Amino acid sequence: MDHPLNRNLFIADNLNLRRRLDNESVDLICIDPPFSKNQTFTGTLKPPLTSGERDLERETMAGWGVYSPADAARAGIEWPDADNRARFSDMWRWENDVREDWMQLIEDDFPALAKVIDAARYAHSEGMAAYLCYMGIRIIEMRRILKTSGSIYLHCDATAGAYLKPAMDAILGVEKFKADIKWRRTSDHSDSRSYRNVTDYILFYGNDIINLDAIRAPLNQEYVKSHYRYTDKRGVYRDDSLTGPGLSDGESGNPWRGSNPGLVGHHWAVPKTGKYASWIDANIVPGYQDIASVLERLEVLDQADLIHYTQAGGIPALKRYLDSSQGQVPTNVWDDISPLNSQSKERTGYPTQKPVALAERIVLASSNPRDVVLDCFAGCAYVPVAAERNGRQWIACDLSPRALTVLRRQFAKFRYAVDRGQSGAQPALITNANVVTRSPYDLPERLDRDPLERQDIRELPERKYKVPSSIIPERDMLEYLLGLSGYMAWCCGFANRRPNGVVVETVNNFHLDHIDPKSKDGSNQIWNRAPLCPAHNVRKNNRRVHLADYRQEIADAGEMLVDSIGDLINLAWAQQQAVDYYAAVRGRMGG
Repeated sequence: MDHPLNRNLFIADNLNLRRRLDNESVDLICIDPPFSKNQTFTGTLKPPLTSGERDLERETMAGWGVYSPADAARAGIEWPDADNRARFSDMWRWENDVREDWMQLIEDDFPALAKVIDAARYAHSEGMAAYLCYMGIRIIEMRRILKTSGSIYLHCDATAGAYLKPAMDAILGVEKFKADIKWRRTSDHSDSRSYRNVTDYILFYGNDIINLDAIRAPLNQEYVKSHYRYTDKRGVYRDDSLTGPGLSDGESGNPWRGSNPGLVGHHWAVPKTGKYASWIDANIVPGYQDIASVLERLEVLDQADLIHYTQAGGIPALKRYLDSSQGQVPTNVWDDISPLNSQSKERTGYPTQKPVALAERIVLASSNPRDVVLDCFAGCAYVPVAAERNGRQWIACDLSPRALTVLRRQFAKFRYAVDRGQSGAQPALITNANVVTRSPYDLPERLDRDPLERQDIRELPERKYKVPSSIIPERDMLEYLLGLSGYMAWCCGFANRRPNGVVVETVNNFHLDHIDPKSKDGSNQIWNRAPLCPAHNVRKNNRRVHLADYRQEIADAGEMLVDSIGDLINLAWAQQQAVDYYAAVRGRMGG
């Protein structure tokens, strides 16, 4: 069935487009987003931009009511420079690139993702955290529009991937993670004092590969030399075990020709189905797959000279011929897809362009003909070309109208017609590849509603340490200390209250921190611990400030929930109570 948006290129913010796509309407998402490199990438279009192409870009935008950079900014798209440059910024700031309502939605509905973003702030930078928020809100929409049978491939580098991986785990579910693919993007060498980084990463989430045969590659020659060591009149072969682990009460556990796999806890594992069984059936023993008896199949294989007897005790093994091999499924290290060199006809001038062959492997592996492929960072057009070449439907999106120029060029290189026309003398392979360009004001209308979703953070078990920091567990400390203060925070007087003002005696919404900071050798024992509200504890972080001084800062900022510091628990009295409690616990333990 034809998708109504097939061969549509949207020049728009891809979040706006994704929010207009129906639930479970896409089979495969393949994207190459920015990597949070904190720099601006600039390239030179190859060949140079012509005046006709520049005029077409301007005419197209004029049809949308976009006549200037200010108009483009209001439309949420980029204004393409009149020169020959292809450029994009990969720098991220909260104030420039992230909307407050995105983070609110994440905190409300995807709290696990919010914690990943906070971790990026502490471990890396504010820029990485802003980038994760930008990407996270878009991955949430990907999750909604992707079919349950679909897959996502997200291209990144080692740095961004380290944070995108837990972010995608939090959104899509760790059970949907399938592979961290490493693509060798360059063969350059250097004499630097660090290991040369020559790989990019592709995070694969969703379902298992659905078309293994479509992506099989020739067997590695080193593997062939080391495994295919025998030769007979049919050709080169290797021996393969005819037994498998585990005992069987049926026929597969019986002895045959003096061999008894049951003596070592195994059973006969004679192929009846699968690629090699089909090859035997088609080339050597017609009707082989109809034979039900295990021992009879062994006899037939032996008569057909398909059993190799090893020298060690005459143990039978199956002959697997090299000619029957359909190749190997790639591992998660892709070093057989060459990066684009400066002379490649695919070259567009975009500095981060990927080869069409890379997208083709993904499209062939994880989609079927006529499936819908989405690329919402489509500046280089390599995914739409791969989809078109392999009979898939596709939807593309990019912020810059220059993406249309690049797509026209790439389709012409691969001899596809665009907008009912084609440059070049060779006939088009697909004459009806009529790409529809749509503006940010011409997004599709949703035919359904958003599902009601909210991810609850599962209750984590209490941490257990080999050597605890105190004989009193932290939760017990928190309960005892809150009891001393009437279940009010020692920093500002925060408490969990019902609408009628009654305090709820619960440890929820309290953090346990130090009175005298650890950075000043403060103890982990109960007499140096205090229940704080989350807001003030997070703000305090690891500052070298005593709780008494921090209370004064809170009061000066007007953030007290009681009338004065004097209404809070007396720290000296509380610490003495904690010392007495510790001594009592230790006495009960016989210490």
